Amino acid sequence: MVLENELASAATIRLQEVDREKMAGTSGREVNPHFRHLEGWLNVYLGPATAIFHCMHGKDHPAIPDENRNAIIPARSCEIDGRKYYLSIKGCGAYEDMFHGGELTPGLIAEACRDPSLLPRVNQLPTGAGFIMGESWMGESPYGAQGEQNARDELAFSTLASGASINGAFICPVIGIVSLSGTIEDAARKFYWFRQYPYPFYQEARLVPSRTRLYFESAQVLADPVAALATFGIDTAARMERFEKSFIKSGFALLSLFTRSVKIEADQARGIVYHDVWFDKDAIVAPDGVIHFADLEGLVWQGVPLSNASKVQQAEWNKLFYEFSYALVQIDGCRLDLDGKGATPGWDRQREALASIVQEALDGDPFVFTRYEGDQMVAVIEHPEYPSLPQARVPLFQGLHG
Repeated sequence: MVLENELASAATIRLQEVDREKMAGTSGREVNPHFRHLEGWLNVYLGPATAIFHCMHGKDHPAIPDENRNAIIPARSCEIDGRKYYLSIKGCGAYEDMFHGGELTPGLIAEACRDPSLLPRVNQLPTGAGFIMGESWMGESPYGAQGEQNARDELAFSTLASGASINGAFICPVIGIVSLSGTIEDAARKFYWFRQYPYPFYQEARLVPSRTRLYFESAQVLADPVAALATFGIDTAARMERFEKSFIKSGFALLSLFTRSVKIEADQARGIVYHDVWFDKDAIVAPDGVIHFADLEGLVWQGVPLSNASKVQQAEWNKLFYEFSYALVQIDGCRLDLDGKGATPGWDRQREALASIVQEALDGDPFVFTRYEGDQMVAVIEHPEYPSLPQARVPLFQGLHG
């Protein structure tokens, strides 16, 4: 009930769900075969400005904006392995102006209009929120919607998951993609500042466990742990410790995604790596502490000689470990506050306790385990089905027991 409860206090938006088959020119959809039971959710979802501009009306959904072009519909949810997930629409229209910053208003939309015949319709808009435009965003997507290649990539990576997990590394799976060709795409191409996105426009329907990101791109972030944990109902030391252990286990799983996804052919190892994406805004935290990677468009396959696989895994770990560990320290501070056993210990004592919690959190993980080597704790990453894959070893805590 986390997001359902937030509807009363969060800034909301109303999405219009329009049956894609009733929209002239709109082509088909592609469904994740693991989620055919949710195929009925795959329609076109329009933010208010786009819906009003096109005089399109459909089923009305109260939704919570997420990032600049997404919205979560709390009323549509399902369970996967006992965890609740909500329908999130990626590409239902932008809320912010691309160059001026702040709220996207009808006046700012008018400034980006390249067809004067459309200005009367723009000037009658009561809001600019949720407008789909044709500006090319980093060459990958139209502003406010999703690009074709990114949509197909996210769908392809989602099909690798069992439920919401790739061998223990959790993702926000895409259940399907829908083309926006036709009237919506044609009109959007008339609105741009510098250059048009030249490829087909798409939307994604995906599943998310919350709207809480680590640091930014959401009104609720784990960088403000007290508020986020209160929303999740984490109000005792026991609940906090369970949350923290889930955060650690799932975080280490994402950090070891290359190894967890690896396929070996002859002397080559091929696995998934993070390309120009980060945990700060691209990861979402579930109420139980499990981190889910959300923006799958930044994942790519990388093949390397088997002898170099451990170097790739170490590089992937080092690239993202700081963002994970910074959040972990904030969470661990909340654990100490809820524990309430007197004054907060110094960092040396906190490190010792945190090292023990990490060791307990990883108990039973077939891909990552910890061991002590002298005065340091290291994480060892391996694949249980590929003994020929070299282990990757990364230091976690150094100078322990000092």
